[in-house]
Amino acid sequence: MTNTSYVLLIIEPKYRDKTKSLASTFNTDKHKIFIADSPGIAIDNMKNYWPDVIIFNLTDGQLKIANFQKPIHQLDLDLPRVAVGDKSSVASKLRRGIVWVPPNDPQQLVSGIMRATSKQKNRFTRLPTLIIDSKKSQVLHNRTQHTLTPKEYRLLRMLVDQHDQILTRQEIMQKVWDTNYMGDTRTLDVHIRWLRKKIEDNPSKPTYLKTVRGEGYIFITKRLRALANR
Repeated sequence: MTNTSYVLLIIEPKYRDKTKSLASTFNTDKHKIFIADSPGIAIDNMKNYWPDVIIFNLTDGQLKIANFQKPIHQLDLDLPRVAVGDKSSVASKLRRGIVWVPPNDPQQLVSGIMRATSKQKNRFTRLPTLIIDSKKSQVLHNRTQHTLTPKEYRLLRMLVDQHDQILTRQEIMQKVWDTNYMGDTRTLDVHIRWLRKKIEDNPSKPTYLKTVRGEGYIFITKRLRALANR
């Protein structure tokens, strides 16, 4: 496939013969794959993992895509979708925005995923226990979704984009609050506390968002990335 790693949700019938599954197309060491054969399982996987793309396997006509469209739409995650199957039999079932891919063509499937996700490239920042959604300004911490205020999102985005670097309180106030006034930074402290409640296992003992006494704050990812890749 490409050098990009994806989190994929494949919606397809339950196959006894695993070679019929689209999952067999992908390198599971590189891509994280979830499979759902019912709307309930599909929605649970979407809520818990925020996949980069949803792939409908319509190759044998067993899957009724209409059963999945409404609940997926109601979830309002706006995830890219790809449908794999014979165009003459599935075209009428496809809603606008779903990328069609012919069956039995791994390279076309790769291209279809790339087309579907092109407008949401780098949407998700994935870390152990935490996913950040730049499109919806939300975080998923231990499978619990939290919506961020505009200032919370700007603050988190700044810290994550400059991860593993100490950011001074003045830098943060300038970029997030557009002010050089340092007479009262309690607003920053409050927002840091709110963020920790949404992204940390234990907000009083943070592992991501650390205070550097006398200097500012740092968002740590190096150690966590190493742990995640073991």
